[in-house]
Amino acid sequence: MADSPPPVSKSKTALEADGTARRRDARMQKSFVHNDLKEAYFFAAPNRMWQIQSYDQKATPQQGAALAAELNTDLAFELCGDFATEVINAYMPESEIWCRRSRGPSVPQEAFDKIKDQVEKADDQIFLAIRASNFYSEFSKAADPDLSIGAVALWIQRPRMSEPIVCSALPIHEFDIRLGPYGEIDDRFVTRFTENSHVRSLVGEDVWEKVPEETKKLIADKPTNKTEIWWGFWRLWDRHEDEVWQYVTYVGKQLVHDEELRGEGCCPMVVMRWNPSPDFAWSMGPLRQTLPTLRQVDELEIMRIEHAENSARPPIGYPDDSFAAIENGFEPNMAYPIRVGSEGAIKPIYNPPPADAANYQYEEKEHRLRKLFYVDFPQQSGDTPPTASQWLDEMARAQRRIGRPGLSFWNEGPAKIFTRFKYLLEENGSIPVIKIDDKNISLLPYNPTQRAAEQQEIAMAVHGLQLCAQFFPEEFKVNIDGKATMKALLDKLRVKLVVFRDPEAVKTAVDQISKLLGGQAPGAQNTAQAELSTNPAP
Repeated sequence: MADSPPPVSKSKTALEADGTARRRDARMQKSFVHNDLKEAYFFAAPNRMWQIQSYDQKATPQQGAALAAELNTDLAFELCGDFATEVINAYMPESEIWCRRSRGPSVPQEAFDKIKDQVEKADDQIFLAIRASNFYSEFSKAADPDLSIGAVALWIQRPRMSEPIVCSALPIHEFDIRLGPYGEIDDRFVTRFTENSHVRSLVGEDVWEKVPEETKKLIADKPTNKTEIWWGFWRLWDRHEDEVWQYVTYVGKQLVHDEELRGEGCCPMVVMRWNPSPDFAWSMGPLRQTLPTLRQVDELEIMRIEHAENSARPPIGYPDDSFAAIENGFEPNMAYPIRVGSEGAIKPIYNPPPADAANYQYEEKEHRLRKLFYVDFPQQSGDTPPTASQWLDEMARAQRRIGRPGLSFWNEGPAKIFTRFKYLLEENGSIPVIKIDDKNISLLPYNPTQRAAEQQEIAMAVHGLQLCAQFFPEEFKVNIDGKATMKALLDKLRVKLVVFRDPEAVKTAVDQISKLLGGQAPGAQNTAQAELSTNPAP
């Protein structure tokens, strides 16, 4: 006889009720946008349209196939794919290091300068781990079309200390979210219905040991049945000593595991939104914004198809006493008996008017859709191609447009992904924990979209240098420290491939330039030094 489960403490009972109530509220948040989510899936992923609520098990493929047959345009498929590609290339390009830690407000500049090289080396290791994982493939899977709808979730975890970090895309029908006290995503839950034969491997051995014996027996006796497993995370805002998250695991309705996670990046579930609102958990992504236009485009396609069909096979009239009923039309290569004298009675009821292509064109609507999806690339509007400056201006305008809703996406998505990888690498000792005076410090992730402001700063500096060199050439060469200025510019550009000469090599180069300038002339050495500082030899 199996041992009876240990009595549940009052605190655990309260925690179990708290987790259930929080998930119920998060599910209610999704129910408010249920119809929008289903319609968005209808246009962009009809096979998944029935999978919205976390308490619904997966629909059969036949249901999705029937829905797909009702769709008359594939424009949303293209737009969602292009949008996901633009976001990845803008914020998380695979070939670049798209996030760096910078000095926080509590870290003095002098102290940060001492650990700067250590921070950069650790950041390089973090991106090696990101590229070695399956992050890009899983994020691409999650982003199309969920990011266009408004929310994407990833589960980032290391199964074992000796294994690489694994990312898992969470579909919308599996997760529920709720806002916290400061308008950010706080409560987050994942619900999954899995076959009983997979429950043990899914929850892990540590959690499986805590499952009551009665539940284990029910699972073992019916291996093909499904069991509901769900996980929950929410921030403990009353804990001020560190970032602390409450983590719970339920099997069915029973709380089988609870744990407090500590540290920045400790929560394995990362939820990111595009264009969120301050008062509601589910954001208004471009696919939800364009639903009215997508409906119109779909209706225009239906009208165009129906007009073409009526033109090719117009309705006819016939006397019902002449021959067999032909309500369903004529078949090719068939002979039909007709009573003598009734031959002229079979004729079209009306002649469809010629198709006016202007009635079924929706290029303007398609352009508006592409604008809302931030994929309205510069186009040539006339016979004359746009100049380079016009093209760059349009590209800059498009980047500014995607930057506004992307600010919140950056904070909730790429920055948290970077921080999560940092946490996991620090956990197994792959990178050191950055400390100042033996105290752990928190550094701010650097947003690559800030480069636009830095580029403006660099442009102004270059413009100032050009003016000084033009109006005060001699004073410019004497007063400007060329090496320090170049290093500052390259640091601002985040260029690392440029290597400066050591002092001995600089001296040799100065001697060579002195000879070229006529080294015997008075002041030639100083002139050569100034020339080298502003125009270094290759």
